[in-house]
Amino acid sequence: MGAGLRLFIDIIYSVFYSDLPLSWDPNEYIYAIVLALFVLEGIRFINRRLDKILPWEHGAKSRFIIQLSSNTVYASVVIAFFGAFLYRFVSDHHSRPLFDEIVVISTALSLTILVVAIEMGMFFLNKWKVSMIEIERFKKEGLEFRHEMLKTQVNPHFLFNSLNTLSSLVYSDPNTAYSFIRKLSNVYRNVLEHRNKGLVSIQEELQAIESYVELIRMRFGQKLVIEIDPMKEVAKCQVPPLILQLLIENAIKHNVVSTKYPLSIWVYHEGDQIVIKNSLRLKSSKGYSSKIGLDNIISHYDIVTDKNVEIKQTEDSFIVLLPLLSPDYEGIDYRG
Repeated sequence: MGAGLRLFIDIIYSVFYSDLPLSWDPNEYIYAIVLALFVLEGIRFINRRLDKILPWEHGAKSRFIIQLSSNTVYASVVIAFFGAFLYRFVSDHHSRPLFDEIVVISTALSLTILVVAIEMGMFFLNKWKVSMIEIERFKKEGLEFRHEMLKTQVNPHFLFNSLNTLSSLVYSDPNTAYSFIRKLSNVYRNVLEHRNKGLVSIQEELQAIESYVELIRMRFGQKLVIEIDPMKEVAKCQVPPLILQLLIENAIKHNVVSTKYPLSIWVYHEGDQIVIKNSLRLKSSKGYSSKIGLDNIISHYDIVTDKNVEIKQTEDSFIVLLPLLSPDYEGIDYRG
């Protein structure tokens, strides 16, 4: 680095002081190496302090201006003092001055621009690497969410129970059986229609789960009570698709649903959240340990927003609070 600095200074002299011969005194290269150490270590110290006070992430433009200015001033002062010292105590005063204003400014500015350019390049390279990793993670989690959504909806148990219910209706109540088949078809049609969407409106979500809710009401009868608020005030707000169906299925899977202990589920909104609340009578002591879909729901919200999904459990109820997203909020298209 010192040799490069010395060579750079010689080039400056060849441009601005063509009447002076180039000097190849080996001592000057030693001086340049010492100077380079002082300048670069000082710049390194300044930049480390700037990393704590004003990181690149908090404003690349401001950091660039402040770092370039502070580094240039520091380098100019060090080079000027170093040159004055050498000229006063080392130079023979008959050769060209080792450092003057043009050399000081040119060298200092070139050094700082080089250092800042390297740091900016490293910063943006690291950000690019991190962003690529994040994109891949988001894609993976998005695909996992879609897979979990489809796996839950095309659940063999759900289909098996639905077909059992249908078989008992075919002979006893053909009209109801026909209605049941239509609703079952609608459930799977909604899954196919929404599988590639990142977000849907509350209105679309409620329409999508309508057939599903009617199916499970037909299946459980008075053992299951579901109350869903139409939520007209927030109809255009958005949530991930089929998320309500996933949570209702989750509640049915983990809780006792019987004549003695009917399961109650409420869906409504409070402020900027949708509340999915169910009565709590767990089938086993494991509780919601498997949390089918819950982890994926939380991960999906982590991808599309910084708002958090809240999960609360009391002695007699389990509550999930989903953040509502604004109508113009853009989701993720999973078709890619």
